Amino acid sequence: MARIELFARTEIGCVRERNEDAFVVANISSGERGLRPGTTLQELERGVTLVGVCDGMGGAAAGDVASRLAAETMYETIMVAAPLRDSLAVQEALLMALLAANTAIADHARTHPGKRGMGTTTTAAVVYGYELHIVHIGDSRAYLRRGRSLTQLTTDHSIVGQLIAAGRLAPEQARSYEHRNVLLQALGVQPRVGPEMVIAQLRAGDVLLLCSDGLTGPLPDDIVLELMLRYEDPVRCCRALTEAACAAGGPDNVTVAIARFTGEGLQLPQGREEVALE
Repeated sequence: MARIELFARTEIGCVRERNEDAFVVANISSGERGLRPGTTLQELERGVTLVGVCDGMGGAAAGDVASRLAAETMYETIMVAAPLRDSLAVQEALLMALLAANTAIADHARTHPGKRGMGTTTTAAVVYGYELHIVHIGDSRAYLRRGRSLTQLTTDHSIVGQLIAAGRLAPEQARSYEHRNVLLQALGVQPRVGPEMVIAQLRAGDVLLLCSDGLTGPLPDDIVLELMLRYEDPVRCCRALTEAACAAGGPDNVTVAIARFTGEGLQLPQGREEVALE
């Protein structure tokens, strides 16, 4: 039986005074939410899984409130849309959930003047059968490890991300770029947002990583891949990644979610099959 094993972990880091990150893990089929046996281990044929990472921004303007609102609103909106009957319904529910989160954060800031300016990034995935559906806005990221390769599934909605996509900046140069933290899109700060949506077909042994930039800031992709290869268990892998980010200075809150796909029913990757995105 094909199954998903997942876990998530968040750390305040070594510099910040509070944690403004949030994550959501849920079994949409049962409604169960949180790191519980019914969510951290699910059968792919019977369940629909939601996992997401949100990185709040705004400091005193309550980035922690924004990230929590995004996580809660996405879960609640997708639960209202359930049961999800097909891939199109999954995509519509994810998009509706992200837009609802954008509105919820903006409305909260409007009625609480001291929190104006708060916002959050969001990268969320729904696992539907053997399909991975991702919705994304900001500079948190989704990766998929297949074999010994790590593929970034999302594009950073930042000045640096745009420069890299245009070929005007190399990824290694981006780590020291002066304006690397300037976002072009985030939830709650713009009336309209243009989220990125990605679909990928899962293979046996694939490992999904969702993370805030508290991980990818201090750790290059090759170190992230090395740790993912060393620790296959999602619990141990989440701990290793967050601890490595803190050991590298921990300049920001760091949040990671790991989902591992195994079991009969999933196709084996063909040789060094690359991740094809739709």
